[in-house]
Amino acid sequence: MAKDNSALIIGIIAALIVLGTVIYFSDFNSTNVYQYSNGDSIFDVNVLNEVETQIRITIGDSEEAYILNLRNDPLSLEDISVTGNIAQRIINDQEIYIVINPNAGLSSKATIAALEIDKIIDNQFFYNIPVSSAMTEEYGEYPIVTCDMANDEYSVIYLGVADETAVYVDDYCIIVEGADEDDLIRAADRLSLHLLGIMS
Repeated sequence: MAKDNSALIIGIIAALIVLGTVIYFSDFNSTNVYQYSNGDSIFDVNVLNEVETQIRITIGDSEEAYILNLRNDPLSLEDISVTGNIAQRIINDQEIYIVINPNAGLSSKATIAALEIDKIIDNQFFYNIPVSSAMTEEYGEYPIVTCDMANDEYSVIYLGVADETAVYVDDYCIIVEGADEDDLIRAADRLSLHLLGIMS
């Protein structure tokens, strides 16, 4: 009799585990996973939490799967405008400088915004262009780089806080602005998704 009870208890535990797994994943899929379409392609998006999103893309002729990690998902960034074909602007660059004004009172969130962009441009699977940090004015050991110094070989991406959150091109300079520093990170992710063709 004890043997039968053990088998019954093990069976109940196994059933509860299976049931819990099914409930967890069905809830996960319904609230955190969606497909994003840019009109030409569809991408699987997995919003893990408030600061981490995974987007499945394919790269190269082999269409190898790649999981892109950003802080924000495409749907949450559709309110941010992008003006100009930035991908064509940087495609042949030898190097790109991501620049901030050291006297603008920005916190470490500006660094997060820069890193979100850097992981796309400097990535060997995408643009594979070296990225350097710089300042618009003298600050420690950083080089001084301004938008006026950008040219055919070296684009400048300027990060700043302004009245409006937007991404746009000003000659050879790419301006990434946020209404606050959280929006600056959102604008950086919007730029990254534009560069990858996930968002137009």
